Amino acid sequence: MKPTMRQGGRAGIAVVRLAAAAAAAILLFGPLTLLFGDSPRRQKPETFRLGAGEDVLYQKDSSSAMTVVELFIAGGKSAVPAGKDGLAYLVTRLTLEIPDFSAAQDVMAQATRMSVSVLEDCSVVSLECLSENLEDTLRVGSGIIQAPLFSGLRIDNVKKGMSLYAKADEDDAVATGHDAAMAAFFGRRGYGGADYGTEASLKAIDKKDVASFYGRLFTRNGVFFSVCSNLDKETVRPLLEKYFTRFPAAPAAQLTPTPSSLPGVREVRLEKDTKQSYVAMTFLFPPAAPADYARGYLVEVLLGVGPGSRLWNLRAAERLAYNVGARTTWTKGNGVLEAYLETENPKKDKAVTALEAVLKSLYDGGVTEDELSMTKSLARAQLLRSSEAKKFRARNVGFWRVLGLAFDDLDGVFARLDAVTVDEINAFIRELLDPAKSVLIIVGGKDGR
Repeated sequence: MKPTMRQGGRAGIAVVRLAAAAAAAILLFGPLTLLFGDSPRRQKPETFRLGAGEDVLYQKDSSSAMTVVELFIAGGKSAVPAGKDGLAYLVTRLTLEIPDFSAAQDVMAQATRMSVSVLEDCSVVSLECLSENLEDTLRVGSGIIQAPLFSGLRIDNVKKGMSLYAKADEDDAVATGHDAAMAAFFGRRGYGGADYGTEASLKAIDKKDVASFYGRLFTRNGVFFSVCSNLDKETVRPLLEKYFTRFPAAPAAQLTPTPSSLPGVREVRLEKDTKQSYVAMTFLFPPAAPADYARGYLVEVLLGVGPGSRLWNLRAAERLAYNVGARTTWTKGNGVLEAYLETENPKKDKAVTALEAVLKSLYDGGVTEDELSMTKSLARAQLLRSSEAKKFRARNVGFWRVLGLAFDDLDGVFARLDAVTVDEINAFIRELLDPAKSVLIIVGGKDGR
């Protein structure tokens, strides 16, 4: 079905606004991109292997005297057994549970930041410090990570914190909507499980579960490092080899992606006593592969990244939302695209209709050469911005490796984006943004509130 005149008009407005946004991005990032030709943001990371067997992705960046060490552990949510939601976060968090007061003093004196993240196919332990303190940071951090204390008291304390994080997510409509989308496509386990567990799952997890999960995944064949530092590789390598020697040489755990399916009921409504509502149309993307990752990222930017995107008109002109956006969660199994908005309750029904119309217009009409070219410019600017900080640059490179993508640096992603043709992107849209294959997610206040 061809777009109606009104739908076509909206698409035309979107192209004009996208052109303006692209021009602004080029003005802002064009000179920087020229500078980036030889900058650390565009350099291909080096790969080397420690004497104990762990791989290291190393990026040299002299822009600041800071070092970021990211330890990637295979598994993440995909490795969590049924009924044990939250186990991946619990175990990973325990690897940074400071054992005593002297270690806490060391961390504070070094101004070291330590954090954990649990994604669908991996967990990440992050150490950030002044480069002059790198050895002390690795000494303290590696000692905890490689020999965590799984006492009942420590486990219970982390569980209490997880319950608070879960409650905070319940109060965040965007987070709740994301969890609902993942559960709709993957069920209530693996990718679709609760990040911080449920009351029942946390009660079901005991010390044996924690020790077993750690022993299965924290092995030389199950971990690798991504490092970004102003220090030379010859300085970083011997420090990693000195302090990370105690991961066991066990075989890598056998992990499989969580299977996906289109649910029979393609609408999820989670009523909450709020004055606002979150509305999203969600779609299942193919498993992560270089070409599909590039197409999917372009669709994400086209739909909801910044002024000029297809969804922006719902906020700027129609006043149906105070926030619009799009995001894709990539896994080894499938990606999940969420095109969403946040609106006031009285506008909820109109917002749902308008959101569906925007996606239907894109599905029916596709994009033009000009709109695709502008979207590519915005996508490049977005990637440059997301790779500005050392931590996120190290995270991106490690994440691409986890997914098995052939991206060693930003230039690899840029090349894939540039290779996407208008026929390819429109075929991708026609295959994957079919309204009959979507799931509608609504989180928020009841009608009339």
